[in-house]
Amino acid sequence: MGHIVFAAPSIGSFQLHHRLRRDLLRRGHRVSILCTDRCRFTFWRQQVSDVDLVDASIRQKCPVPMLELIEQAQALHERRQLLGLAPAVSDWFEREQPDLVIFYNERSIAAACMQFAARVVGSKVLWIGEGLLPHTMQVDERGLDADASCRRWRAKDFSVVAPDKALLDAALTHALAGGEPLALPRAPVQMPPLSRRVADTLSYLVRGRLQAAKTALHGWRAPFASGRQDFNPLPLKGLKPPFVAVLLQHAKDPRVVLDASSPPDAGTLVHHALLAADQIGTDTQVVAVLPSNAIDCRLDARVLTSKLSNRVRIAAPSNAAVLASTAVATITINHPAATVAQLAGTPVVHLGRALYELPGVTTITTVEGLPAAIASAQTMDRKALRERFLTWTLRYGHVWCSTTAPNHNGMLGLVQAVERRLQSDAKSNTRPLAYRPGPTWPLAVT
Repeated sequence: MGHIVFAAPSIGSFQLHHRLRRDLLRRGHRVSILCTDRCRFTFWRQQVSDVDLVDASIRQKCPVPMLELIEQAQALHERRQLLGLAPAVSDWFEREQPDLVIFYNERSIAAACMQFAARVVGSKVLWIGEGLLPHTMQVDERGLDADASCRRWRAKDFSVVAPDKALLDAALTHALAGGEPLALPRAPVQMPPLSRRVADTLSYLVRGRLQAAKTALHGWRAPFASGRQDFNPLPLKGLKPPFVAVLLQHAKDPRVVLDASSPPDAGTLVHHALLAADQIGTDTQVVAVLPSNAIDCRLDARVLTSKLSNRVRIAAPSNAAVLASTAVATITINHPAATVAQLAGTPVVHLGRALYELPGVTTITTVEGLPAAIASAQTMDRKALRERFLTWTLRYGHVWCSTTAPNHNGMLGLVQAVERRLQSDAKSNTRPLAYRPGPTWPLAVT
């Protein structure tokens, strides 16, 4: 059995981590939680007992291996944060030396610091986070999205993968139909004492962290949010094929912030998508799918009021899967719904680094190069490679477990992914786990 650490889990992910922790404890593992800020420590300490807090202190001497990580930080505030956090994190990992450290979703400075410290002492690392399809999770030893280890692979590395047509068809149907998993019962949340929340709030206020202070007072309510998005695709009247789908993302999307260099705003992207659509036909329409946080999406008025504006249609986020799968081409920075387009055989052109980036499967370009990229993508279709790549991604690079509504089969897959990382250490529990990759529906239940 192994010592497994949840590294700075968010408060909103309580239901997922609570269920995973309980299942791992039942399998005989030791599970502890490491927090790097007071707010999360206060919350998790109220829910479970094995929780530690590492305090940032610039008075401690920073260990030499950490200096390399600090030098890579570009922003001054990131360097200051690492200088304060690195000594405490390094000391904790030297003392505990866990077998596996699990990171969830947040590709932050604190996470990078803990990952570095874990590798220095020989601990294994597993990243889990929101997957490319609804109710799936990425699993990788190196990172998420553009940081994932599989992005270093080439087309020849997928030649040994046998395409699973049934899985791919089921995945496409699941995405288009907005399938929901049969979620497990939600665990009760214990409210942290008011005195502790007030103390945390005052601590943040003294340091000028106003948003953190607000979170410290009311953030414990985050697990009550369902995280479920309404799935109600609306028909677009007058839309006729062929059309180009543009999957927009809000400016603060982590994938845009971390994985795209100089990403264009929504108006610029739609304008160049119109130029690219001309390569298909002068009357080809462009459908811009708003991001889930549509208030941050401001389409350029010059585009909407120009003589080409009658070719631009605006669609709700719930239409993303349907439009991506039926368009003649899909353009995005690195929206995860572009995976639905790949499942349907729609050419995908993206501007930022992405988990699905692979020559022969998708086309990466710049905003100025969209017209040429669209023309090239129309003539390039390596179907066999695309099916092998998607089969590996959805069978081995993902776990079919919802981050907001975990179900029984998904939790079996997540526990299995954790224990596979421990197999080279002490023998893990040998009881078999009957996990089946794929959505609950429409695949047959075995």
